[in-house]
Amino acid sequence: MQNKNVSSLLTQIAEEKPQRTALVFKNERITFDQLKDRMTKCAAFLYEQGLKHGDRAVIMIPMSIDLYVTLLAVIHTGATAVFVDPWMSKKQIAAFTEFAEPTAFIGIPKSHLLRLFSKQLLKIPLSLSTGSTFLGFPAKKSLKSAEGCKPAVQPYSVNSDDSALITFTSGSSGIPKGADRTHKFLISQYEALCAEMNYEDEDIDMPMFPVFALRNLAAGITSVIPDMDFKNVKDVNSQTLLKQIKENNVTMVTASPPFVDALVKVSNQISLKKIFTGGAPISNTQLEAWHQAFPQTEIDIIYGSTEAEPVAHISSQQRLKFKEYEGFCCGKPTKRLQTRIITITRNAVTAEDLESLTLKTGEIGELIVSGEHVGRNYFKNPQAVKENKIIDKAGQLWHRMGDTGYFDENGNFFLTGRVHSTINRNGKLLHAQIVESEVKKQLPEAERIAALEIDNQLVIVVQGKKCIHNIDADRIIFTQKKLPLDPRHNSKIDYDRLRNQIQKGQI
Repeated sequence: MQNKNVSSLLTQIAEEKPQRTALVFKNERITFDQLKDRMTKCAAFLYEQGLKHGDRAVIMIPMSIDLYVTLLAVIHTGATAVFVDPWMSKKQIAAFTEFAEPTAFIGIPKSHLLRLFSKQLLKIPLSLSTGSTFLGFPAKKSLKSAEGCKPAVQPYSVNSDDSALITFTSGSSGIPKGADRTHKFLISQYEALCAEMNYEDEDIDMPMFPVFALRNLAAGITSVIPDMDFKNVKDVNSQTLLKQIKENNVTMVTASPPFVDALVKVSNQISLKKIFTGGAPISNTQLEAWHQAFPQTEIDIIYGSTEAEPVAHISSQQRLKFKEYEGFCCGKPTKRLQTRIITITRNAVTAEDLESLTLKTGEIGELIVSGEHVGRNYFKNPQAVKENKIIDKAGQLWHRMGDTGYFDENGNFFLTGRVHSTINRNGKLLHAQIVESEVKKQLPEAERIAALEIDNQLVIVVQGKKCIHNIDADRIIFTQKKLPLDPRHNSKIDYDRLRNQIQKGQI
């Protein structure tokens, strides 16, 4: 590819499939040609306002066609888009936005209220609103002015290692951890997703995750943006999704487990060819329920992370052949990655440590991966780089997934938990997902089970009715309260929050 700017993938596909629908959201739809026109006009407007290569632009627009137009336009200019997930608190959003030191703040009108509470954000040179503006309020300019611009058809020519997108993965304490996605990374990720996942040209996808919507845009596949509150995945409305799926002839869905659970409620009224899901461990019970609801649908489980997506995938039929107490089988890693299992440690790992820490087939440790679609850097956070990246003696970069597991003799990776959820019970290491699966065999009626370490003791928390059991643990807590889950996918136990609740006597 001559132009290394990832936005050139969209301009190319718009020439090949100009009249195909690119995005649908509520009552609005846009073709690839129209998307290219809006994106390039928006990019031209941003150029006029002074946005340039190397600048950072915070984007505070909810999931919508406007979001993708603006995101792609910023990347088109050679600037870096800073995207803050909607599930984060206002305090986190403000902190992350300040940390990014942006030149531009682009958002819906009410998002600009955030700037009123920060002297730093008020100093941002360029503020743009998706709505109207009056006397510089709520922003200096309106993106509506872009409609009259002459399109900037050619993407800004960038170096492949230039930043295209920054997304913040966490930041509950300490320095925010912003994943720095370069143009090379995004193009490599697109190629890896295409190679691993069997999309077909005529598919119409409903992707919950932006990374898959961007993949669809680069490949010329229609994306129907789900009409939902992305801050509360668990509250997604089944009837709303049903209406969208029927009206737009959706053939596949790419979403987190709670989203798929919502579709089960209306499964007798829809027909899907494929479901791609991930973001959290999925139990065999959950998979079996999905198969019963969608007997003709191909269901694949994708495994990966913000810094490396995809790592592996497996069909639900294959997954069901394995017992959960062996770990959750993720399948064989993509051939585009190299993988290793290393001894579990919370310390930084150096090149000198790497060989001695590498484990054999069947031994449980931390998964590390290396490849073109593995993120190399975190924005302004050398400590996070030191803790999460390893440069081996040959100069090759490895990313620490933070997940524990092992490879079997056939090359399948089995997920057993997270490094931070590994339990040290008086010197013996236990793995949360394996312990939880063993407990589930005894308590099949339990809604959720969490295994965690408190003061070198194994504590089991059961969300459900108290009953007779023979569980080997130092402490067992039965509760009717819902266990805290991760805010992004609302699927994984938030062990830190749960531990804090137990220590405060709240559970």
